[in-house]
Amino acid sequence: MSAWSCPHDLDGVCQRVNGARCDPGMRGCVLEGKVRFARDEMNRERKPVKASPPPPSEEKPKEPPRPVRRLPF
Repeated sequence: MSAWSCPHDLDGVCQRVNGARCDPGMRGCVLEGKVRFARDEMNRERKPVKASPPPPSEEKPKEPPRPVRRLPF
Protein backbone atom coordinates (compact mmCIF):
# COMPACT_ATOMS: atom_id res chain seq x y z
CA MET A 1 0.00 0.00 0.00
CA SER A 2 1.22 3.51 -0.70
CA ALA A 3 0.10 7.07 -0.08
CA TRP A 4 -0.15 9.89 -2.58
CA SER A 5 -0.56 13.61 -2.13
CA CYS A 6 -1.66 15.85 -4.96
CA PRO A 7 0.54 18.91 -5.56
CA HIS A 8 -2.56 20.82 -6.78
CA ASP A 9 -4.51 20.28 -3.52
CA LEU A 10 -4.51 23.31 -1.21
CA ASP A 11 -6.63 22.81 1.91
CA GLY A 12 -9.08 20.61 0.02
CA VAL A 13 -9.45 23.00 -2.95
CA CYS A 14 -8.03 21.99 -6.34
CA GLN A 15 -5.72 24.62 -7.82
CA ARG A 16 -5.78 22.97 -11.26
CA VAL A 17 -9.59 23.03 -11.55
CA ASN A 18 -10.23 26.51 -10.16
CA GLY A 19 -12.54 26.58 -7.16
CA ALA A 20 -13.41 22.87 -7.20
CA ARG A 21 -13.29 20.59 -4.18
CA CYS A 22 -10.32 18.24 -4.56
CA ASP A 23 -11.64 14.86 -5.69
CA PRO A 24 -8.94 12.64 -7.24
CA GLY A 25 -9.92 11.43 -10.71
CA MET A 26 -12.60 14.09 -11.42
CA ARG A 27 -12.79 15.74 -14.82
CA GLY A 28 -9.76 18.06 -15.21
CA CYS A 29 -7.68 16.23 -12.59
CA VAL A 30 -4.15 15.11 -13.48
CA LEU A 31 -5.19 11.55 -12.55
CA GLU A 32 -8.23 11.44 -14.87
CA GLY A 33 -7.90 8.37 -17.11
CA LYS A 34 -4.33 7.63 -15.98
CA VAL A 35 -4.99 5.55 -12.87
CA ARG A 36 -7.47 2.90 -11.78
CA PHE A 37 -8.99 3.20 -8.30
CA ALA A 38 -9.95 0.24 -6.10
CA ARG A 39 -13.52 1.54 -5.66
CA ASP A 40 -15.62 1.37 -8.85
CA GLU A 41 -17.48 4.63 -8.16
CA MET A 42 -14.13 6.46 -8.24
CA ASN A 43 -13.48 5.15 -11.78
CA ARG A 44 -16.62 6.73 -13.25
CA GLU A 45 -16.48 10.15 -14.90
CA ARG A 46 -17.31 12.80 -12.33
CA LYS A 47 -17.95 16.52 -12.67
CA PRO A 48 -16.07 18.93 -10.40
CA VAL A 49 -18.01 20.19 -7.38
CA LYS A 50 -17.56 23.77 -6.22
CA ALA A 51 -15.69 24.00 -2.92
CA SER A 52 -17.45 25.61 0.01
CA PRO A 53 -15.94 28.87 1.26
CA PRO A 54 -13.71 28.57 4.33
CA PRO A 55 -15.34 29.46 7.65
CA PRO A 56 -14.84 33.07 8.69
CA SER A 57 -11.80 33.42 10.87
CA GLU A 58 -12.04 35.25 14.14
CA GLU A 59 -8.81 37.18 13.90
CA LYS A 60 -8.25 40.47 15.63
CA PRO A 61 -8.58 43.46 13.31
CA LYS A 62 -5.25 44.85 12.28
CA GLU A 63 -4.11 47.94 14.12
CA PRO A 64 -3.15 50.96 12.04
CA PRO A 65 0.60 51.39 11.62
CA ARG A 66 2.32 53.41 14.29
CA PRO A 67 3.82 56.74 13.23
CA VAL A 68 7.55 56.77 12.56
CA ARG A 69 9.49 58.18 15.45
CA ARG A 70 12.05 60.76 14.36
CA LEU A 71 15.32 61.19 16.19
CA PRO A 72 16.42 64.77 16.97
CA PHE A 73 19.70 64.88 15.04
